[in-house]
Amino acid sequence: MDPWLEQALALLSTSLPFRFVVGAIPVSITVAAIAGWRNRVEGAGALALFGSAFCVWLGLPWQPAYVELQQASFAGSILCWIWLVWGWGKHVFREWPSPIWGHWIVGTLLWVLPVTAVVVLLSG
Repeated sequence: MDPWLEQALALLSTSLPFRFVVGAIPVSITVAAIAGWRNRVEGAGALALFGSAFCVWLGLPWQPAYVELQQASFAGSILCWIWLVWGWGKHVFREWPSPIWGHWIVGTLLWVLPVTAVVVLLSG
């Protein structure tokens, strides 16, 4: 891996604002899905259940002793984060989700994520 990419990833992974936005996205997706589930929007229940399980997974203070397990846990968390955002996007574009305020919050956080990354990398 290129040294500048390693440095950028190290800087982003230690940045508190970037980590906050990355962590707030699954929580906001889960809240929006739960609100949609209560309004009986089709497909919101599965998204709410997976989002809830993923938020619990992220909140667990589990640190495996082996480096290989730490790396597997980290890779699994990244894949679940991507799947949750992908599932939310499919849900929003296939249905007219209700209530719209929850999905506006998610969309705003997804817009703020690259902006935060650029600001963190430029302020370095």
